Amino acid sequence: MGSIYREAKLKVTADVAWDFLDRYTRSEVHVFSACKNERQEGDYRVVTLVDGTEIGERNVTVDPAAMRAVYTIPGFPGAEHHQAEMSVLTDGDGTATLVWTTDLLPHELVERLSEAYEVMFGELVAAVNEHSLRSG
Repeated sequence: MGSIYREAKLKVTADVAWDFLDRYTRSEVHVFSACKNERQEGDYRVVTLVDGTEIGERNVTVDPAAMRAVYTIPGFPGAEHHQAEMSVLTDGDGTATLVWTTDLLPHELVERLSEAYEVMFGELVAAVNEHSLRSG
């Protein structure tokens, strides 16, 4: 199985970063320029791409204690398997690190998608860094 692994030190605390990812799992925040919009349907985050294609991201695990969200995309185009994890690690200096790992089969998809994931990860990091906790 091939993996795409990205990590970045954030400018926000782990609590702020997790708040963003938690909202992401519920389609409450918009991140990626390749996506027009998102909506929630049960355990699925349904994403509409700019070309109108809809992709269902099924939440597998959303674990606030571990600050970890795992999802899969059944029927990912060209894939036998897709599963991804976004997690927030607390750094010793009060900041946090964001990690995004995506596992794919066939492993050839990694090479084909790596550049697009690099762009998306940059957008994700920017969105998390711009996020602030909202009360309520």
